[in-house]
Amino acid sequence: MNAISSMTHRATVKRDVSSASNDWEGEEASDFVVVASGVRCRVWSKARKWINDDGKEVIMEDIRALIGRSADIEEGDRLTITNRLHVTLFDGPIVVKSKQLISGPSSQIDHYELILTRHK
Repeated sequence: MNAISSMTHRATVKRDVSSASNDWEGEEASDFVVVASGVRCRVWSKARKWINDDGKEVIMEDIRALIGRSADIEEGDRLTITNRLHVTLFDGPIVVKSKQLISGPSSQIDHYELILTRHK
């Protein structure tokens, strides 16, 4: 089975289109707009760690994704992940931290592996 056929999830990709600063050199509010929807992918949680420190509880999660090479994905994009029936699998926002080209079994580069983080 190749990577493309295992991509049974769908991603909606949102990108921040606001400018970095305004005329007074202040920070602009983020303005995320949908740049792609229905993008084929496969997302999984590689590891999850519960941390409880002095009454503060945090969940650290290592989330990975495979996505086709032609997908318009950039670092900093936010993703919502659903299955083919539009049932949400990973609520968000899930942010793309890095992407790396991965070669398939025939040494042909056919997809990206993404490292994702979830903010709650």
